[in-house]
Amino acid sequence: MKLIFSLILVSISFFSQAQTVGAGNYPNRPIKIIVPFAAGGVTDVLARIVGNEMSKDFAQPVIVENVTGVSGVIGSQQLAKSAPDGYTLMINSNVHTINPALRKTLPYDTIKDFTPLVLLGNAPNMLIVNADAPAKTLSEYIALAKQKPGEITYATAGVGTSLHIAGAQFSQITGTSFNHIPYAASNQSIQAVVAGHTFSSWSAVNSALPFIKDGRVRALAVASEVRTTFAPDIPTFNELGVKGMKSETWLGAFAPGNTPSAISIKLANEIKQILFRTGIKEKILSIGADPNGLELDKFAALIKEEIDMYRQIVTLGGIKAE
Repeated sequence: MKLIFSLILVSISFFSQAQTVGAGNYPNRPIKIIVPFAAGGVTDVLARIVGNEMSKDFAQPVIVENVTGVSGVIGSQQLAKSAPDGYTLMINSNVHTINPALRKTLPYDTIKDFTPLVLLGNAPNMLIVNADAPAKTLSEYIALAKQKPGEITYATAGVGTSLHIAGAQFSQITGTSFNHIPYAASNQSIQAVVAGHTFSSWSAVNSALPFIKDGRVRALAVASEVRTTFAPDIPTFNELGVKGMKSETWLGAFAPGNTPSAISIKLANEIKQILFRTGIKEKILSIGADPNGLELDKFAALIKEEIDMYRQIVTLGGIKAE
């Protein structure tokens, strides 16, 4: 009986210590942030901005590690296999929610193997045409596409990107068909419109803005629910009658699945307050993202919603999964 009682006391003591380590003593060693893309991109820059602030606040080194390959899959797999202790995190884009629709198999469960912490920032995509294109408005663009099914071309930064999905979604909503021309990067797809190689392009707002400002391309609409702060003069698709057209690129912070809630909450609170810190918000805006701050359960709900949306778009659009 005494042995059982002693074991119970030991268990209670161990549980109490674990709870303390999980919340109060975290972090007490370096933290690693995985970026599943190459150094120098927007995701990488944002990870280093956040990591630098976390390092100051936690008095611990925060190391950013670029783990590239297979549209973010390799880096995501590394996080999924990491210990759920808060010392390995990831900052990823919404390729995280697109991959389940485009890949027949993934080496992880996109929902169960990750703990969404904070939606760091987002930027909507837009539809652009050459400044001299015969379609001066969105309604003229749609009318022309219906007159010439499958003939009007649109360029994107590649097959399976949010831009490619945007083109497919737009076709489904408007009952039109287009010829998709994939390029290797957004700037290439925009240059194709400028040079007249393609009629139109889907692009991230901030990639296209310099070309819009110098008059080489015309923006027809932006795919956000409300007008974007980056281009407040450009109307949304909803305003122009194309209801439900929403396409954006977002960046979010993740921990491994089953990370203790005390640590997840501490990290979410820390990262969220960093986003709106004096000077940091301006840095994030300067790289083309609008600070967001959606956290934990609400961010997780958005991820589930987007996975379902992308799967439906890909299926209806006849986009082949790899």
